[in-house]
Amino acid sequence: ISTLLIDKVTPQQAPGEARTTNTTNMYSELAQRSVVDIVSVACMVWSSWAAGNVLDHFGGPALVAEIVIGSVFGPHAMQLISDKYLHALALIGDMGLLMLVFEGGLTMDVDHLKEMGHKAFAIASTGTLLPVLLGWGLMYLLGFGAVESFASGTALSATAIGFALRLLQDAKMVKTQKGQLITAAAMIDDVLSLVVLAMLNAVTSTVTIWSLLQPLVATLMIFTLGWSIRSLLEKIVSSPSSAPYQAVMKFHGVSTVDQMPNTPTWVFISGFAALSLGLAWVSDLVQSTHLLGVFMAGLIFNTMPEAVKCWEECGITETILPWAVRLFFSASVGFSIPVREMFEVRAIKSGLMLTVAAFVGKYFSGWLAADFTTKSGFITCTQIGCAMIGRGELGFVIAGDAMMEGLLTDISYSSTVWALVLATLFGPILFRWSLSIGQKQYPDPEDKQIMFELEQNIDAISEKA
Repeated sequence: ISTLLIDKVTPQQAPGEARTTNTTNMYSELAQRSVVDIVSVACMVWSSWAAGNVLDHFGGPALVAEIVIGSVFGPHAMQLISDKYLHALALIGDMGLLMLVFEGGLTMDVDHLKEMGHKAFAIASTGTLLPVLLGWGLMYLLGFGAVESFASGTALSATAIGFALRLLQDAKMVKTQKGQLITAAAMIDDVLSLVVLAMLNAVTSTVTIWSLLQPLVATLMIFTLGWSIRSLLEKIVSSPSSAPYQAVMKFHGVSTVDQMPNTPTWVFISGFAALSLGLAWVSDLVQSTHLLGVFMAGLIFNTMPEAVKCWEECGITETILPWAVRLFFSASVGFSIPVREMFEVRAIKSGLMLTVAAFVGKYFSGWLAADFTTKSGFITCTQIGCAMIGRGELGFVIAGDAMMEGLLTDISYSSTVWALVLATLFGPILFRWSLSIGQKQYPDPEDKQIMFELEQNIDAISEKA
């Protein structure tokens, strides 16, 4: 504002008079621009909400509509959102992703995670390696260079944990065993994709063993740190006779556990934010993924039943989280889709073929989840494989980095984006379809248990009546 005022003052005008006149004009211009910006942003947010609800009403995943709306309003299509707000909206969306990942760690069944850890790692590693190899080979057969083909295949390696968690959340599967397996596999997949990204960056610089191993070592460090904190906290919470627990009781002036007052909600919320952001910053500092740090923060608080209850009852999951996550898909993902550059004939042809590699590579990773020779096992494998198909912002980041480093040309970049976009749009649809097929033929035992308990409650109420 000061700069604009100084620029508008001319030598022929008295300073006081110039400031009065030009200040009024300047504020009028700012007010007009602000109204346009407010209306544009509000229309985008409302449109993504409305389109998502319409698609959800007809049985489709809402996030697909949100991505489409974001790409239409974004900088690569109609450019309805001012440049100064693009980053801000995407930043809010990224914060929504952090909350979603934190919730995934907070609600994780750790005992079941220990049992299925090897299976989740097998699914994630297969789902990372297969798309790279298939994309590399296919692009090479289409006449692209070896390094160019490898860069294109690398962009297809990352499953978006945000997509997986949103799909599970919409299907009310986050706390199920199948949902826990998908969440763990998607998180490991995201970490392995960073290792692949480090390998891609090494192609453009001096290749060293440390440059290839650093992301993996950093990830193990963050996991070990988070798990150590969790184990220590679990011992304290489960042992009221421990010194830290006794110190807390003494602070509150009570002598028994039953006399302990309830922890205020603001204390837990502040703890959630501090630990999540702290571990996210440390994870990024050591060249791991910040999402792992947030996920481990959720796992740490998972040891405290009161913390889990606080998260479910504080209202965040019903108010802030849905809108922030909606902005993640419409802004963080939707804004990054280069709509105009994608409609060249060769780019479309090679992009459609590369889409096959993107789908197949992730789908067959789900075949490690169960015995696919049986009908029920095959459906389970299909559901998990379809849940892994959706891509996210990391794929676009890898493709963009490769483009800036000269590893991808305009055609190969557009082809890669086609594969990422189609996997992003149709992966959730296939997952929803696989769930509907499975529920019709082989209802989940957990669903049967829920229905059984519901019938028991109804019978009890009827007897009392």
